[in-house]
Amino acid sequence: MSRYIRQETLPEVGTAGQAALRAAHVLVIGVGGLATAVLQYLVGAGVGHLTIVDGDVVSLSNLHRQTLFREEDVGRPKVDAAAVRLRSLNADCRITTLQIPLDPANASALVTPSTLVLDCADSFAASYILSDTCRVAGVPLISASTLGFAGYVGGFCGAAPSLRAVFPDLPDRATTCATAGIMGPVVGMIGAAQGRWRWPF
Repeated sequence: MSRYIRQETLPEVGTAGQAALRAAHVLVIGVGGLATAVLQYLVGAGVGHLTIVDGDVVSLSNLHRQTLFREEDVGRPKVDAAAVRLRSLNADCRITTLQIPLDPANASALVTPSTLVLDCADSFAASYILSDTCRVAGVPLISASTLGFAGYVGGFCGAAPSLRAVFPDLPDRATTCATAGIMGPVVGMIGAAQGRWRWPF
């Protein structure tokens, strides 16, 4: 029996949708709480190729919401620790890791080969870079952000307006998870919702 039979049974997916998932290349920017939720579902669903990009290391103060990591991962590059766990979930998924920050110089090379881009960086700067790049490349972007007990997820670019078209100006928000706090389950719910926006690919 196929490991994907429960989702292939859905009329919206079927064998054609599963084949599309297998052929998809999803770029995930940021491997924090949002990504640790959605990455596990994408790998479990049978996405064929994931590229995960993050220049940071695992921190003890983030473990309450970055549930892909363990205490022994503290100090390790996030992309490396995540890749180990994800490969153990589904050996058929090809995982490419890049321990680099997103910037305007590398954005195009990262976005262009992708089927879908997930903005999990929870950074206004990253969101606008990705929006501008995805708009030019015609690649759909799913962006999300959380703070405290709330969050949002939205679909942009591809056939939809860009994030910059919807939000032309950077919001006046100086607070971050470090200064305002964040509840782990909120991040998990919003991150998981990022995997639902274009299903199947």
